[in-house]
Amino acid sequence: MDIRSLEELRQADEQTLRFTSLGLATGGKLRPEDAAVFQQEVISHAELVPAVAEGTRNTFERLRSLHAYGVLFYDIFTAVEDLTHLVIEQALRDRLLEF
Repeated sequence: MDIRSLEELRQADEQTLRFTSLGLATGGKLRPEDAAVFQQEVISHAELVPAVAEGTRNTFERLRSLHAYGVLFYDIFTAVEDLTHLVIEQALRDRLLEF
């Protein structure tokens, strides 16, 4: 593992700057500040219905918060995507227990 400084950890991942509201930009990129806002706006539209159990809701909110950090480290997007399957499984388990 490469040990990076705090300043290096704060730098936006160049890969994430190419994701824009129009899709993948091959000829340009977003400013880091704009990329951070864009990624948070993307996930902010995902809302759970009130019937979702608190545990599932908490897990969902953790992943939604983690998604924003993908701007700093692209692989976080992949990790969040993988973990969303567990949230869906948790939601199904909660619903099954209700019945």
